[in-house]
Amino acid sequence: MGALPPLIDVTFVRGVAGEPPWAGHVLDAGELARWAALHPTGRPMFLAAHLGVRLLAARRSTLYGDGPAPAPELDAFGWATLPSGKPLLTFKDGRPQPLHVSVAHGGGLALAAVCDHGPIGVDLEHVDTRRNLTAIARRFFAAEESAQLEACDSDERSLLFHQWWTRKEAVLKATGHGLRGGLTVRVDAPADRDGWRPVTLNGHAAPLFVRDLRTPDAGVVGAVAIEGQAGVVQILDTTEARCP
Repeated sequence: MGALPPLIDVTFVRGVAGEPPWAGHVLDAGELARWAALHPTGRPMFLAAHLGVRLLAARRSTLYGDGPAPAPELDAFGWATLPSGKPLLTFKDGRPQPLHVSVAHGGGLALAAVCDHGPIGVDLEHVDTRRNLTAIARRFFAAEESAQLEACDSDERSLLFHQWWTRKEAVLKATGHGLRGGLTVRVDAPADRDGWRPVTLNGHAAPLFVRDLRTPDAGVVGAVAIEGQAGVVQILDTTEARCP
């Protein structure tokens, strides 16, 4: 019997407004400093994303160790950012933390994901019909993609552009390249029965896969990417979770 496919836990969290009393207890000093430095309009999404990833990590952490264990408190986790900009979840007491994480926000939603198999990336975008999408595609996308978008009607072009954009960002975040890795990476391969599409990124030897995510809000599209092999996506509702 073969190994089970990687399990990717995903959650969507609404923006957390104001200064909730748990923020100073749950976030580490670096996160608090980054949150305070943000424009007030950006703080709710920051809190939502960092809360969401902790809720998922606490749930998944019960799967590790020699047997069933209580979930760690949310304040057990810390946060680091690699030189590439990729986020790294840690334990504040120095214990190794095996989960790969990724966060994003857009359209009033935050998106968080965790996986113990390998690097992942997520992205979330509000479908904005006001932008000159053909001009953006000509500048950043592969020539074949740009031509395909120009051949679409306006509604189809808008949706396809944003789907491709989120897939590209998710892939580049999973690899740690970020947008400097090149938005010309192709993400339009046919999907398998679970929605996964293989991706080839120049200079990156490991296999990559990306799939769209169903979001709770119309007009917001999302994507998740994973390095290594396609997995199983489990979307979890964390709205009832309580903070300390």
